[in-house]
Amino acid sequence: MAEFTLKDVMRVLDEGWGSYVAKFNALSPEAQTTFLQKEGFESFHDMLAHIIGWWEEGHSIIIGILDEPGFTWKERDTDAFNRELIAKYRLWSHEDLLLHYQNVRAAMQELVADLNEDALTNKDIREWLEADVIEHLEDHKIV
Repeated sequence: MAEFTLKDVMRVLDEGWGSYVAKFNALSPEAQTTFLQKEGFESFHDMLAHIIGWWEEGHSIIIGILDEPGFTWKERDTDAFNRELIAKYRLWSHEDLLLHYQNVRAAMQELVADLNEDALTNKDIREWLEADVIEHLEDHKIV
C-alpha cells in the first residue's frame, strides 16, 4: 500500500479527476473508442456512471465510519454493482450526468477537506480513499 496524505487525495480530485472529462473530450473519436474498449465500457456515459457510483459508495461509507462507531457496510460484487450503476444512470442526459459528476466530485472534495490526517489511520477510510480516488484514476488513466 502506497503512503499518501489528504493533500495527495485532494490533488487527485482537483487535478486528475477535475480534468478527466476534458482529457477524454480532447481525444480523437478513434482514440476515444479505443480507450473505452480497453476499459470495457460501451460509452463514456457508462464509464462516468461507474466512477460516480463508486464515489457515492465510498463517500457514504466514509461518512458512516465517521458518524457511527462499529459501522459496517455491505460488500458489493464489483461486476454486479458496475452493471447496476450503468443501468441507474442510463436514462440520464449526458449533460445531467456531467453535472452530477462534478457535484459528486465536489462532495468528495468537501469530505476530504473536512478530514484531518488522523482519519488516514483508520484502515477503512484510508483504503476507500485510496481505491476510489487514487487507484481508480490510475485504473482508468487517459494518456
